[in-house]
Amino acid sequence: MDAPRDLGIANILHRGTLAVLAGARTFERGQACFASGRVEQVAAGRGELRGVVRPQERGRPAYQVRLWIRADGLAYSCTCPIGSERQFCKHAVAIALAHLDRERQDAAGGLDVLATALRTIPPTALVDELLVLARRDPATADALKRLCLDVLARS
Repeated sequence: MDAPRDLGIANILHRGTLAVLAGARTFERGQACFASGRVEQVAAGRGELRGVVRPQERGRPAYQVRLWIRADGLAYSCTCPIGSERQFCKHAVAIALAHLDRERQDAAGGLDVLATALRTIPPTALVDELLVLARRDPATADALKRLCLDVLARS
């Protein structure tokens, strides 16, 4: 087993990648597994993702899933029978989808924090700081000009 590399797993972990690795049927089953709430834990670390998926059948042990980055791409393991055969299983898909969902929620939450912070800055101070940014970066200046025109057009 290769050691995890210090790369962000988010750089290669996307729904499309998962669908290709798992195949359409397994990807759909992984989506259903995630949607049913069977993912109990997900933890992201240096170039890897670990998680636990509760089995459908009561009394069976939870499945331990790991995804990590190797030189040749994404690697995975799961303690389920399919994963033991070194095939990309629905549990690996479910863990990856849970991670992607959490990242999406975190990003949205970050915008909420930004919105709150922007609303607390006095308007004159905000304008002054935006002008400083615009003077430093022509692309920011252009974006602010377009934003102003759009807002004025809607008023």
